Amino acid sequence: MLSNWLGRDIHTVCGASTEAAKHLRLALGDYRVDQISKTKWENYAANRMTRPHRHTKPGTHIPRPVSTGTLRREFNVLRAALRMAWRDGFLAKPPVLEAPRDSAPRDRYLTKDEARALIAACVSLHVRVFVSLAIYTGARKGSILALTWDRVDFASGMIDFQETGRKLTGKRRAIVPMNASLRAALEMAREAAQSNYVVEYAGAPVPTGLRWSFARLCTRAKLTWKPTPHHLKHSAVSWLAMDNIPIEMAADLVATDPATLRRTYRKFDPNYLRSATSALEL
Repeated sequence: MLSNWLGRDIHTVCGASTEAAKHLRLALGDYRVDQISKTKWENYAANRMTRPHRHTKPGTHIPRPVSTGTLRREFNVLRAALRMAWRDGFLAKPPVLEAPRDSAPRDRYLTKDEARALIAACVSLHVRVFVSLAIYTGARKGSILALTWDRVDFASGMIDFQETGRKLTGKRRAIVPMNASLRAALEMAREAAQSNYVVEYAGAPVPTGLRWSFARLCTRAKLTWKPTPHHLKHSAVSWLAMDNIPIEMAADLVATDPATLRRTYRKFDPNYLRSATSALEL
């Protein structure tokens, strides 16, 4: 059955969270891998709706279509699972599935004042550490939640987000220096640490994210909009572009392909195209 491949180290193979595989298991997990077709995927995508969070009051959730980004993550998990089944000899050929179309790049980002308000509004230490790592390094959520203390070197001031033994995927992970603000947050967390994970709660790692905690944090910070944890990385990269940090340097810092930064973030560089528009003066 498909669920057998969805459960096979999908975290390592395609860089996706188990949360993305969970919904696929519910809808498609009972099918044999040779029964998964373009039509089944399109039906799944067309009917994929949000589900209530475990903290949501009964009867208050209004289902709505999930975002394109969520569908793309789930598509990547499904495609990876089918390719695993093909490599293991259970499929003559993986089905041709059409990926959800990219949505427009995010334009909304946190201002530095909003970022400072977020950090100031942190009540729980694990949320403060997560937000600090995301803002001051531009790392992805998965990299931050998997970070362990043995990869935080206070002597050299460096943080290694690459997990030992983790297969290298398109989701790159960087070795980055900590600035003074991040060092202060990490030193506080190290003193209170009960496990080897940098972001921990009650002595245990945080497995899938902080969406609920982050939403409450945004409310306490009195933000006028509702960012998600991913907006932290997006904002950090936007600031780098606005400060005219060279593309290659920014790409190394946030472990993102330079082509992606050029395509998505160069519009935030105030000097981009300025010389070209000057040439159009009459």
